[in-house]
Amino acid sequence: MKQDLKTNDAGSGARKGRPGKPMQFSIMFFASDAARQQDDKYGLVMSCAEFADRAGFTATWIPERHFHRFGGPFPNPAVLGAAIAAKTSSIRIRAGSVILPLHDPIRVAEEWSMVDNLSRGRVDLAFGQGWNPNDFALAPDRFGDRLQSMYRDIEQVRALWRGRTVARRNGVGAEVEIGAFPPPLQEDLNVWITCSGGHDRFIEAGAMGANVLTALLFQDIEETAAKIRSYREARARHGFDPDTGHVTLMMHTFIGASAERVRATVRAPMLKYLEDSVDLWRQQSRELEGASEEERAKLLEFALLRYLRTHSLCGTPESHAPLVEELARIGVDEIACLLDFGVAADQVLASLPFLQRLRELSAGRPADQVPAQRAVEARGGGK
Repeated sequence: MKQDLKTNDAGSGARKGRPGKPMQFSIMFFASDAARQQDDKYGLVMSCAEFADRAGFTATWIPERHFHRFGGPFPNPAVLGAAIAAKTSSIRIRAGSVILPLHDPIRVAEEWSMVDNLSRGRVDLAFGQGWNPNDFALAPDRFGDRLQSMYRDIEQVRALWRGRTVARRNGVGAEVEIGAFPPPLQEDLNVWITCSGGHDRFIEAGAMGANVLTALLFQDIEETAAKIRSYREARARHGFDPDTGHVTLMMHTFIGASAERVRATVRAPMLKYLEDSVDLWRQQSRELEGASEEERAKLLEFALLRYLRTHSLCGTPESHAPLVEELARIGVDEIACLLDFGVAADQVLASLPFLQRLRELSAGRPADQVPAQRAVEARGGGK
């Protein structure tokens, strides 16, 4: 039986109705060191994905990023998704996000249907409109109407996924009906809309019955709460169950045994990560473009303090359990833990059992039932 978007939620493991339900935890990647030469650029991704798969995390999120060292290791999430599919057995494999206006929707459906087969039906996709003009070197004519293009092409991807065809002209000018092969294993595709700005994207996602992927980048918790309310109200107005809409929130994450050691560990990598991201953002911001080095340093320091205090999961399991509870209260269903913001790979791997402890605490399991150190030692980490 084909699943209509009106009943579509986040797929396997999605919770229907938030009160009393544990927060879902996923892992996410968006490394800022693409220019650095290294022999095993994707080793951390694979190791984290395998850990999360064994530990019962919900998903691994892979971005799409072009032409910049910030996120540059991820120009095609489907390729990396195929590699993760081969190394895991249960974790969902999610693009966060496919920048759909850069691509032919037929190609997107084909690539991800192949990953769906390789993963035995574990693919979900978030779609974004894109914002950096340089990315649109791949599709320069689509930058102006990228939002409308995204929504139009989402429907084509979903139609192809369901086994339908789309009309195109072939190489000799004849109109033909094109279907995507191989057929996916899942009858329908779980869809997220990436919502990083104002209320409009949240309302549009709700109106079409899609899920939401957002982040505490340009908004605080109170703003996020208001946008989630707008999203769920829009779902209700358009005939969708507001409680089945799934909200995923990305957060920079590094959990350890000591808050002081965590802050010392993340400070320099986080500052560098923010500096790289500012370099990317200022291509679209006159204010950032005109900032002096001193002003830029102050901006970075302010951003760092905000992230560490209220916008990240950087601390101990016990110190951040209340924040997870607060996020669940405002309607967040899932936290996508961004792990690769510059902390050394061995330290990230050693932190994963502490993240698992936070996950278990949030589910109401006593901390002493989570064998964090034994899990580290079993992987050869924790040095």
